[in-house]
Amino acid sequence: MNKPKLAIVSTYDELCGIASYTKALAPQLAAHFDITVFDLDQYLFRSESRKVQALADAEIDKICAQLPGFDAVNIQLEHGTLGRSKEKIFARLERIIKAAPHACVTFHTVLESSSFPFKGVFGALKKVNVVRAYDEVVAHRKNTLLSNGVYGMLRRHGSSAIVHTRRDMRMLRDLHGIKRVFDHPLAYYSQPEIREVLTTARRTEFGRLAELPKDAIVLGCFGFVSKYKGIDVALRALKLLPDNYHLAIFGGLHPQGIRKNVPLDEYLSDLLGEIAPGKKWLDDSDAESKSVSLALSSSDYERLTTSAHPGDLSNRVHFMGALRDEDFPRAMAVCDIALLPYVEVGQSSSGPMSMAIEVGRPIIASRTRAFMQISKYHPGRVRLFEVGNFLELAQLVQSVGGGQEKPYSEPVYNTTTNAEVYLRALARKQ
Repeated sequence: MNKPKLAIVSTYDELCGIASYTKALAPQLAAHFDITVFDLDQYLFRSESRKVQALADAEIDKICAQLPGFDAVNIQLEHGTLGRSKEKIFARLERIIKAAPHACVTFHTVLESSSFPFKGVFGALKKVNVVRAYDEVVAHRKNTLLSNGVYGMLRRHGSSAIVHTRRDMRMLRDLHGIKRVFDHPLAYYSQPEIREVLTTARRTEFGRLAELPKDAIVLGCFGFVSKYKGIDVALRALKLLPDNYHLAIFGGLHPQGIRKNVPLDEYLSDLLGEIAPGKKWLDDSDAESKSVSLALSSSDYERLTTSAHPGDLSNRVHFMGALRDEDFPRAMAVCDIALLPYVEVGQSSSGPMSMAIEVGRPIIASRTRAFMQISKYHPGRVRLFEVGNFLELAQLVQSVGGGQEKPYSEPVYNTTTNAEVYLRALARKQ
């Protein structure tokens, strides 16, 4: 018997979090569907060139022409992957949903809606300023195009939705009236895959970690190097920890963040300054540096200009570079603790947190809305600290770093339950 045909519209052939998830999701659904992935080429969809944007529209036309031949269509939606403007993103998403026999949208970010500006509209009408009232309405519609507009689109077309937190599920169901909304945290690896990783992964695979002493405790940060990841907070915490604590940064700059004629990314420059601040004479920890003397001997001058800065972390921080998707679980397996010191940016999910939970690593994360929601699916698996509080982070790391953690059991929410949710969401029910 032939399996039903499923189209997945997503970034795919990219160094991208959404692409990584789609690559993990397809094998989970392969037993149930004959799957075709339509890759959203980010060179086309993120370009600032009008001519290239026209090519992106043509690519959407090609995809939409094929979708009626499928039984169901899943769209892995991170808004920016469809374009640079709200109008383009909305129009392209609507074209895909209209062309699909049955559409299911997986939201990786759920944007909150704003209320209608009654006060501004009625205030303008009281003053008989119809133009201003109209402008208020138009501005509201534009500002809410990717929230109210998208949710209304799904409601009108009878599409289903998958989200990654219960809070988002309730919002889409109860506030926006989408009847078929399903929630499940991200899931990447099956239990056999995890067992293979934990059995075979060694630090010797990662050359820069192979030479660490046996008592080294390795803290891992994962994913693209970006300001919201809070790596600077991890570095400040590292300065408060004993010398056998090391930080491994697995990841590089996002391809979309690599800019022409920029010799060093600004945030990366800030991190390097935190790691190796250089020699500052008055930062010397010796007591004699606490008073300034105008008389320096040659030996004093040599010591002050050549000795390491007391806060230098060069030997304890290791940039591991961008990883292939298959290397991420192995990288997590060789770390003692996974750190996620993120800033609140409104995300609804986190690939690194979900991966770390599946691999069974102790996790310390900042208390963002997303991490609080994810931890509800996995009680007792995540220790939270206040955003930016590097002292609290250092204290939590030391409490976990003693190696007294009990082995974690298999997550209740896993690739099997994830596939079950997709089967329900992709079923054509009214």
